[in-house]
Amino acid sequence: MSIALGRRIKALRRLKLITQQELARQVNISVTMLSNIERGAKKPSPQLLEDIAQYLNISGEELFIISSDQESPEPGAPEHGIGV
Repeated sequence: MSIALGRRIKALRRLKLITQQELARQVNISVTMLSNIERGAKKPSPQLLEDIAQYLNISGEELFIISSDQESPEPGAPEHGIGV
């Protein structure tokens, strides 16, 4: 679940054209920590999830709407989108 959640956070951040630096600064974490969350290597606290959702201007529940393509991507498949 943490990998899918991290990918969801990353997708929403990119959709809103927000950089990792900007989001990390706004929720008071390091860019490294945000990167680890987006890769599923670290689990964010409930408070941090609330802060991220608030900054992305979405409900907390929207963070957990995981599409099937976010759940199990093919190994080695390139990421789509711009490098924000």
